[in-house]
Amino acid sequence: MLAIPREMPLDAGMSRTAKRTRITAKKTAATEITIRPITREKDGSVWVTHLVQGWQENGKWMRRQFKERSEAESFAAIKRVAMENKGRAQQMILSTLTQEQHDRAADAFTRLGTTYTLPEVVEFFLKHHRPPEFTIRAKAAFDLYIDDKERDGVRNRTLVAIKSVLNQFITETNDPWIHEVTPSSVESYLRGLRAKNKTDKATLKTWNNYRNDLNGFFSWCATPDAGTNRPFTFENPVEGVRKFSARQVREGQKAKPVTTSTQDVIRIFSTLMRWRGGVMTRYFAYLYFAGIRPDELKRMSAREAELVNLKTRTINIPANISKTRHERSVSISDNLAAWLAVSPAPIVPPNFDRFAKLTRKHFNLSHDEARHSFISYHVAAHRSIGDAALQAGNSESIVKRHYLSTHTREQGDEFYRIVPDRAARRAVLKPAPKKTKTSHLRVI
Repeated sequence: MLAIPREMPLDAGMSRTAKRTRITAKKTAATEITIRPITREKDGSVWVTHLVQGWQENGKWMRRQFKERSEAESFAAIKRVAMENKGRAQQMILSTLTQEQHDRAADAFTRLGTTYTLPEVVEFFLKHHRPPEFTIRAKAAFDLYIDDKERDGVRNRTLVAIKSVLNQFITETNDPWIHEVTPSSVESYLRGLRAKNKTDKATLKTWNNYRNDLNGFFSWCATPDAGTNRPFTFENPVEGVRKFSARQVREGQKAKPVTTSTQDVIRIFSTLMRWRGGVMTRYFAYLYFAGIRPDELKRMSAREAELVNLKTRTINIPANISKTRHERSVSISDNLAAWLAVSPAPIVPPNFDRFAKLTRKHFNLSHDEARHSFISYHVAAHRSIGDAALQAGNSESIVKRHYLSTHTREQGDEFYRIVPDRAARRAVLKPAPKKTKTSHLRVI
């Protein structure tokens, strides 16, 4: 009988198999992807392939063969990283980027989030920050731009307005490089505009006017020109800034323009007759009783004898003097003829700018108040929108929208009866003509 050792269990070596040592990669191991060379033989030819195995796709174990060992190793490396980072928002991609470049790109995507895409950001940057061949500060570009405008014969008043807008913009934005100005910086500047009281927001018309001046400047900066080394920028930043429609501008304006009452007109001219020998009387007579624009008066001052005909009672405003560049004719009323007869020439005397500023400040007159008064009283007295438009150099729609029914017919008649009293050196109201009684015909 076979003797069984006491220290050995009865079932030892019978119910268990010997434990094997694993020589292949575990299929459950995430990173143990292996490469195994396999010898192939067909039709007398023998070759070696390299089998990559050890990863899952859609729950199935996968394998892939490569002819070259280097290809198998690259593929295996990608799969190992992918499985190591399983569940993370990362993946292994072969790229020409260095590690530093890759890290910067990843940081850019993180900071952008879902607001912008990287291509959008790059495009915006290249539009507004890519330096052209010749870079220039806004102030230096402004000097070249104004020089161009002066050579083009732009009106002095227009140049003054452009200079004011651009100088203010350059100051507010700390004289930036032209190619670095963005739509947001332009819009921020426009939103900061204020009315004359320094508190209220500027009107929509002011917004549009400032925007137009900036648009003209940056459009010029983006136009190629060898003489000034342009372009200074590849994009006009003002194009992306909103512009208000004519309807929106009208709704934001005052219903009626500011005019001067007849009593105030009498007071103004009475003062002007006695101040400095009446040096400013002629100028304001043309403003109030002919409606000629201030800048037009400056240009016609040296040509008054040529353009003003007291015999035919007409004032000719040629195209090179008119703001609209269209010739027009203004009728000389009886009271304007009387004022011209007592007012010293010229229209624009020495020290004019200082005298005009003092006068407007003393009587609190706005820039176009005298012209607004002329058109309003003309419509009231003569009841003709067309004639008022022809003499003022405006369209009939403008006259109808702004000046109709501003004053009564009686006020219009009174305005044209304001005449000078040479002896008393003051303005007076000429008596109204007596109404003649209509004779009644008797039927015989």
